[in-house]
Amino acid sequence: MTDKHDTDQHDSGAAMPRIRGLLERLDIVADSRRQRRLLDDMRRPKRTTVVSFLNQHAFNLAWTDPAFCEDLSRSDLLLRDGVGVAACLRLLARAPGLNMNGSDLIPLIVAAYAGRRVAVAGTDQPYLERAVQHLRAQGLDIVCSIDGFGGEDRCVATIAAARPELVILGMGMPRQERIAARLAGELEAPALIVNGGAILDFMAGRFPRAPRWLRRIGLEWLYRLLKEPRRLCRRYVLGGGQFLWRTLALACDSGSEREPAPGAVSPGIRTGASAGQASPQSFDADPLFAQPHQRMAGLVQRLDAQMATSGERIVQFIASRPGEGASSLARAYAEASARLCKRKVLLLSDDLDPERAWPCLVEEALDRSAASIPVDGAGEASGRVTYARLSSDGRGYQDNYAAIEDASVWSGLCERFDEVVVDAKPSFGLVAAARASGVIVVVEAEVTRAPAIRRLLDELASVNAEVLGSILNKHRSHLPRALHDRL
Repeated sequence: MTDKHDTDQHDSGAAMPRIRGLLERLDIVADSRRQRRLLDDMRRPKRTTVVSFLNQHAFNLAWTDPAFCEDLSRSDLLLRDGVGVAACLRLLARAPGLNMNGSDLIPLIVAAYAGRRVAVAGTDQPYLERAVQHLRAQGLDIVCSIDGFGGEDRCVATIAAARPELVILGMGMPRQERIAARLAGELEAPALIVNGGAILDFMAGRFPRAPRWLRRIGLEWLYRLLKEPRRLCRRYVLGGGQFLWRTLALACDSGSEREPAPGAVSPGIRTGASAGQASPQSFDADPLFAQPHQRMAGLVQRLDAQMATSGERIVQFIASRPGEGASSLARAYAEASARLCKRKVLLLSDDLDPERAWPCLVEEALDRSAASIPVDGAGEASGRVTYARLSSDGRGYQDNYAAIEDASVWSGLCERFDEVVVDAKPSFGLVAAARASGVIVVVEAEVTRAPAIRRLLDELASVNAEVLGSILNKHRSHLPRALHDRL
């Protein structure tokens, strides 16, 4: 006969892989600039977009409810909400980014949709009507309002018939996430669907928000618990204990399975350079440990989330000094992006053997009769990665500079490749950075000094480069290997 302890272990064993996948799906918002870009994207969605939030309560529900976990994973944008998930991410050695709780974010979305068609669903009367009045006072055109207690079929059909541009669902978990997933397939025109939890009750004044100073220090949950002890005791007190135990179990389980982490990416990624197999790449530095494939996959996923999905895609890796591992990381990222996303990727670097790499950028710009770059299978291509020189040794500095500065050259490359990965060293690094869609700064742990990093960031800012984050490479642990792996 199976005892309860064995059953709990079995349930945890089934839950932890899907929770790890859910945490990997989180869209970490590193700073206020990224938040502004996110709001701008949400104001003009190119397709129906579902926005959901992962907080402590959602974590616990997803642990026991695979269907709810799947609905969350299918969200187009999954944001970190609350101090509990922030602590979980830190324990898993990931940066939590900004607290993107719906109670603060949704009012910003509402302000961006003034004058546009909006549908709301959730809560009951008279609070639903009060929330509608509040939204109309904000300038929204409320085309549909429905309570959260009817049948799901009726709810989906009513909202779809209203053809809204913004849908706010305030039904609570897991119902709102299930309805949002169904709505995403029913709405004909692009729309933003936001899973807002108790947001309609807050708008109606049914439940008061915590003072701003409590929100700033992450104690709004305590204020709500004191205001509604009977309703929230189970969620915050009992659920908090479950959340703590599950987070610790997840951290221990991850530590026992993962490879030693060679470095960390900020925000929210841990990675390092890959030794890999022989290639035309001449490594500028070997990592402390080999790069686990899943770490580089995480980097690819996070850059996909941070960068625009349409238009040119040029990723540059840059360091303040030689030997920090930028070339190794650029190659590892290019191969991971090609393999995982089935992209045609061009890797541009001067840290390549001239006899084995195609003379690409300058030759294409200055000699239109030059042979075209091979794609997939010709020349020095590995899978779907094509290796090519960034500049030409046969051209002078001014000719190289002019080609790298020419926007039409990069546009031509982006027409032929899904992604261009650039490893540009001085003196072409800043010129290329000005043309890149996003720049990753590579820093060697415990070696590169802070003034050098600040100087590089200032130089990147002077050319208006879009810095997406930084990689702490070749991280050296001073703990025993077994203990380091656990932590």
